[in-house]
Amino acid sequence: MLHLCTKQIWTKWLNYECLNYSKKYLKNVRLLYGLKGNYSCFFSTTEKGNMDDNSNNIYVNSKNNIFSEENNICNNIEENNYKKEYDDKTRLIIDHMKNKYDITPNSLNFDIKKTKCEKEDVFDIGYIWSAFFKCEKSLYNVISNYVSTDVMDNYLHSYLNYNEEDAYLKDCYKEDILCNNINIDDIEKKVYNILIYITSFYYKNIRDYNMISLLSDKLIHLCKTIDSMNYKNSKLIFNICNVYNKVMALNDELFFILFNILNKIYVQDNKNKYTVIKDKEVLLILKTLYNQNYKNHIIIDTIISYIKYGSNLNSDIIVDTFFYLTLLSRMDHELFKKVHTYIYNNIPDEEKMDSLFSSLNKTTFLEPEKENVSTIDNYEMNTKKVQNISFKINMTPIKCIKLLYSYIVLDDEKFLNFYIIEKLLVTLCDILKDNNIIFKNEKEYYNKKKIHEMICIIRTYLRYKKPFFYNYLPKNVKRKLKDIYIYDIGEIKIKEKNFNEKVSYHLKKLRIPHIQNVIKGGILFDILEKDKKLVWLCLSYHHYYVRTIDLTVEKLLKINLIKAMNYKISKIHYYQFSRMKAKKTRFEYIRMCRYYSLRDRRNYDDELEGWNLPYINWYHKKNKNVHISNYFYNYTPISQVEY
Repeated sequence: MLHLCTKQIWTKWLNYECLNYSKKYLKNVRLLYGLKGNYSCFFSTTEKGNMDDNSNNIYVNSKNNIFSEENNICNNIEENNYKKEYDDKTRLIIDHMKNKYDITPNSLNFDIKKTKCEKEDVFDIGYIWSAFFKCEKSLYNVISNYVSTDVMDNYLHSYLNYNEEDAYLKDCYKEDILCNNINIDDIEKKVYNILIYITSFYYKNIRDYNMISLLSDKLIHLCKTIDSMNYKNSKLIFNICNVYNKVMALNDELFFILFNILNKIYVQDNKNKYTVIKDKEVLLILKTLYNQNYKNHIIIDTIISYIKYGSNLNSDIIVDTFFYLTLLSRMDHELFKKVHTYIYNNIPDEEKMDSLFSSLNKTTFLEPEKENVSTIDNYEMNTKKVQNISFKINMTPIKCIKLLYSYIVLDDEKFLNFYIIEKLLVTLCDILKDNNIIFKNEKEYYNKKKIHEMICIIRTYLRYKKPFFYNYLPKNVKRKLKDIYIYDIGEIKIKEKNFNEKVSYHLKKLRIPHIQNVIKGGILFDILEKDKKLVWLCLSYHHYYVRTIDLTVEKLLKINLIKAMNYKISKIHYYQFSRMKAKKTRFEYIRMCRYYSLRDRRNYDDELEGWNLPYINWYHKKNKNVHISNYFYNYTPISQVEY
């Protein structure tokens, strides 16, 4: 006797043709419902009118409380169908996934194995892994099983990877090294598989940074083992850098070990006075350092010495090198001059630049009808100087934008050359006949957003920080900058941050009306008050350089631009706010920060900012009604306010 549970399972049973009779012979089907949800199924192979007791029929009694036999029937049907359709190897992987992870064949896509790329790549294999699992939970279960047990599923990897003979990373520098009975090939294989897990998460749109952090801990343990050996395979290190740059995940401990390994490779392999590094490797290292906010590692000194004293630097990467070193706050005057020898010809002297600064500061720009002859003559002289500047490299819109953004981030008269800035702006506007040209080559949304943000910040800087120079620019340049500024790149996705939500919660409790995530001039205001021109900046971990309390130069630039827009700023540092465990102390801290920002003139002097605010928590443990006398002028604590 067969037992079914529901009507839907009966129809599924019928569709899979589990009866001995084909569906075309089943001419009549009747459901006879009984009491308490039980029902009976009557199938007849004859016409309804000719049905009698002697007819060839099948009678099945079903009850809802029986579930185990139904699962066995359905699973057996699915397995039989897959065994008919796929080869022996696919059947083995079906049994393996069922026995080890309890994943049914319906949750797997076996057609993805047929599409292979010519070149072996971590990202390609990661994409195959993400496509092989139809359900996110199945992929998550496989990876979480490795995290909990620390045992790789080599059978599944051999099925999904390109090279089924377990021939992993091969490099001319790699040797078969055995250290404490540990083979280096096994370590590389594990690292490579962990990178596949991370990329499969990325392509599956699983943004679980807790799981990525656990996988990073596994990588840290493996990389420490590699660091203890005489390891010389830089390809594995660069694969890790590429994956983390793609995923945009931060881990300072992991990359401290990786950069140490790379620095050892460059120092030991090059016995000459100056190290020799490949151009692509220089660019990848600087990009990784920028994404990880790492400016104090010794490998940056190695790269800077290579640029200063080297003579074979490729012109294709010189702009990106200058861009990343500037954003890492490692640009000095000597390096600045060295880089510019690769980019420009006929740079104006510093004496001429000083005369331009003084003329720009003293000149009052009038309407076109009221212009003096002297201003027109000065304009013609300056345009001739700008036209004499030429480029040694092939300039593209992206290179122009990166150079302009780098000069603005430096924001120092020692580095700013307004002749060069005007030349770059004119070149950019001449190339950009269509605004969409900038974004055609940028397939990823992050790159489009970053490029548009840089252009908006360039325009905001010129308008608010250098208004004389901005008015001096030609009209077509200002019009083109405005067109790009208002260009629609689509919906801007802003990630919700827990730190911002915590500060917003406290402001709501204090009944302060505000808006979160406001964008103006390419700058993101974390929280903007509705009634006051006050911006709350929630300075979390990624706004600082690694292992320092120094804000990044990009964040400092945005703070200066917000002040130039005539907004007042209230800064909430994560390392201060996290020390306040008491709820009442946090409210006091935010009230005092707001008072400090709105009424205290020291808001415009960073050196006088109140470092002793976090110590209110220490006083609060001793006395709940805390009041620090004369801390602020005319300050009344909330415990003494008269209502």
